[in-house]
Amino acid sequence: MTRSGDTASDRPPRVLVVEDDSATTHALELLLRHQGYDVLMASSVEEALGHVASEPEVVLLDLMLPDGDGMRVLEAVRERGLKSRVVVITGVGNADHLDRVHLLKPDALLKKPVDFFQILEKLLPAA
Repeated sequence: MTRSGDTASDRPPRVLVVEDDSATTHALELLLRHQGYDVLMASSVEEALGHVASEPEVVLLDLMLPDGDGMRVLEAVRERGLKSRVVVITGVGNADHLDRVHLLKPDALLKKPVDFFQILEKLLPAA
């Protein structure tokens, strides 16, 4: 299902992909662009924090990043009152850490490995 521009400015929905694995990043970028999304890429917490100001419709967020915990990006989105949906995609299994993530109310939390169709399903808000 290809997305057409349906936002207020009639641009394609913007997705910020925050992932440090280059193969995963490249695959997600290609697949999302093919589906009609405008894609921003970030491989670190700091880079992602720089992109959230553009208020992407969705942030696909890995938690384990080279410069820290991706949870900082989720915190920033919530603290700034941004409307961006945040979909956490993680291999983290630590229950205490995941409990802290849940307190920030991500719109979805997917455990790695996930398939692309699971990700597409979470890009749009539930009807």
